[in-house]
Amino acid sequence: MAKVSRRARFGAQPKKVPGVAVLICKGMLVSLTVSLICVLFLALASLATESLLVENYMRYIMVAVTVISIFIGAAYAAQRAGSAGLFIGMAVGAVYVLISLAIGLEITPDSVSFLVLANKFLAGIAAGALGGLVGVNL
Repeated sequence: MAKVSRRARFGAQPKKVPGVAVLICKGMLVSLTVSLICVLFLALASLATESLLVENYMRYIMVAVTVISIFIGAAYAAQRAGSAGLFIGMAVGAVYVLISLAIGLEITPDSVSFLVLANKFLAGIAAGALGGLVGVNL
């Protein structure tokens, strides 16, 4: 029997995927961009309204913004990779949490308890893993 060859016509090169570290950095940049846009929108909404409703729920809104931005960044990076979405997504989530903790500790002198730190890491890794799985399947 003849073996079927599935080469591209006219010498076309296969699509090259960048390295994992580059994809994680790109996912981080997307996550930070989404977070920055959402924070700016929330700041404008907070300035435009004099309602205590926004101020009372700001902590929960910021957690949602963090999870959504990690999800979007991980999905973007995993979609570009085409495989290993779980690993890439978890890495994007972990690096995002590390960067956000470093920024938070630089801004305020408050100490962070182990339970808060573990909660942030688990939420970041879970959102990144979910985003990575979704991104591979897009």
